Amino acid sequence: MIRTTVRWTATLAIAAGFISCSDESGLTTERESAVRAEGAAATQALMTTLQTNLVTSMEEGGPVEAIEFCATRALALTDSVSDSLGDGISIKRVSERHRNPENAPDASEIEAIRHFEAALADNGALPDDWVQETPAGELRFYRPLTIAPPCLNCHGDPVNMDPRVVEVLQASYPDDQATGYEAGDLRGLIRVSVSEERVNQAIDGY
Repeated sequence: MIRTTVRWTATLAIAAGFISCSDESGLTTERESAVRAEGAAATQALMTTLQTNLVTSMEEGGPVEAIEFCATRALALTDSVSDSLGDGISIKRVSERHRNPENAPDASEIEAIRHFEAALADNGALPDDWVQETPAGELRFYRPLTIAPPCLNCHGDPVNMDPRVVEVLQASYPDDQATGYEAGDLRGLIRVSVSEERVNQAIDGY
């Protein structure tokens, strides 16, 4: 059985007694903790859903079936997870080297990618997550996605891929940018947008 690895360790509850102090962006410790808690829970829900379905596809039909899953169901499942979490939560997977154009990053998401790349370059390791307040005031939580060895079946060097996989990729994603990775590379991010109302509910303990 092929298992993909996903980094998602984070605190899922807001500790009581935070002192509200602002950082340089004006995002208070209390609000940042609320965004982190909501974002971590949403990320885990999404990755559990996608991983379960992807593993099933791999077991039933190998990498070719996995590509079909990603092409036809992954975005719909992402939307369904967002809907299941209630109002005020929006989830997206983003990458500069995207396979599906709908996963292309906006300016704030590119800033987040640069944040993780810089941390990796400085420390040799990726942070577990990052909370961002965009210029428009949107609160976002990010979790990095890395390439696990099984991912190379569809995201590695095309020369080393099953020719059937290459054929399906060329047919499904003619502008594919998501190959040429090595195990451990930063693949992209999960972005969770959290509304002010949802943040306030989290702070108040619902």
